[in-house]
This record gives sequence, structure tokens and C-alpha cells, in this order.
Amino acid sequence: MNTAIARPVAERRFYVGAAIGIVIVVLAGFSIDLDLLRDMSSLSLLVRVHGVVMFGWIALFVTQTVLVSRHRVDWHRRLGIFGAALAAAIVIADTATVVNAARLGGNHLPPGIPVPLFVAFSFFDLLSFAILVGSAVALRARSAWHKRLMLLATILVLDAALARFISAYTSWDLDVSIARDLLILVCVAIDTWRYRRLHPAFVAGGLLVFVTDPIAGWVAALPMWAPFCAWLS
Repeated sequence: MNTAIARPVAERRFYVGAAIGIVIVVLAGFSIDLDLLRDMSSLSLLVRVHGVVMFGWIALFVTQTVLVSRHRVDWHRRLGIFGAALAAAIVIADTATVVNAARLGGNHLPPGIPVPLFVAFSFFDLLSFAILVGSAVALRARSAWHKRLMLLATILVLDAALARFISAYTSWDLDVSIARDLLILVCVAIDTWRYRRLHPAFVAGGLLVFVTDPIAGWVAALPMWAPFCAWLS
């Protein structure tokens, strides 16, 4: 197989492999909530909607990578319209979920994280997700940019699954954002090694992801942020 043919084949395998890896992390992470998922009567409608749209995004990402690998780009493009709508639903549903969790407090928040920091991290993650997906949609005609930005957007929303995965299956004292950034670096390293160059989509998108949490932490420490969160909740 010549190089011109081998590269696209290897690239399709890489994205399918990345999608499978993401599914494994999500399923393994949320397996600790299996009893809760079997009986969701204790969950509010908002939390259920949040779960459905998030799992829907992962399922969509896997489907889209498989469609491309099977050379069904026509179906991939048609399904992309639904994907854009689903991304908007994620931003809306997650924003409402964050506000509700901040209002309720207690075990509705991640352990040890005060409300201002939780709200800042959540809002800035959603903002970065929206920027990545919006850019990917705008650049859908440039497949090299589109698929890399979509991969970054999908890894960005893995925080909850990663947190559960790390706590349940490892003894690591590892911050979730670091684990997420390491996954991105692995993807970037593989892509760069294959093409012998760092793609600008990974430069721009990767930097956005890497600075999201530091910026959120800085905003959370501002004097006006705590009153804003109090008003929000």
C-alpha cells in the first residue's frame, strides 16, 4: 500500500480508535453509578436531560467516525445537522444543570469544590466546548480542521467520566483536568508523529482547552464572582 493510500486509512483507524477509547472511559466511569442508572426515580428531569444529551454526544461522535471510516461521508454530513443542534442542547441543558446544582449545593456539587469555583469551571468548559464545536461546524469543508476540533470538543466533556474512572479504577491522585489534558497530548503526539508536523487545529484548539481551567480559576477568585454566583443561585 503506497503512502497516499495508507495515510487516510491510518487516520480513519485513529479516529475510530479514539472513539472506542472515549466510550470505554465513559462506560467504565459511569459503571460506578449503575444502580442509580437502573432506577433514575431519584433524579430530577433536568439531570436526566443532561445525561441523555451528554451520552447522545458520545454516541454521535462514535457514529460519525464510523461513517467516515465506512466512506459514508454523505450520511456523516446529514447527521452533522443534528450534531449542531445537539451541541446547542448540551450548552443549554448543562448551563441549567450547573445553575440548579449551585442553588441546591451539598451533594449536588463535586466534593471539596466551592460554588464559585464549580460555576466558573463549568461555565468556561461549556464556553470552550461551544467555541470548538462552532469552529468545527464553520470549518466543516476543511476536514483536517473539522475532525480535530470535534475530537478536542469531545475530550473536553469527559471530565465527569474521567473523575469517576480515576476514583474507581486507579489509586492516582490526579486532577481531572490534568488527565483530560494528557489525553489530548497523546492524540496530538500520535497525529504529529504520523504527519511529521503539528497541525494548527491542535495548536489553536489545544491551547484553548489548556487555558480554560486556569482562566476559570482566575475568574473564580475575582471579588465580583462570588456575588454573581450567589445571585445566580
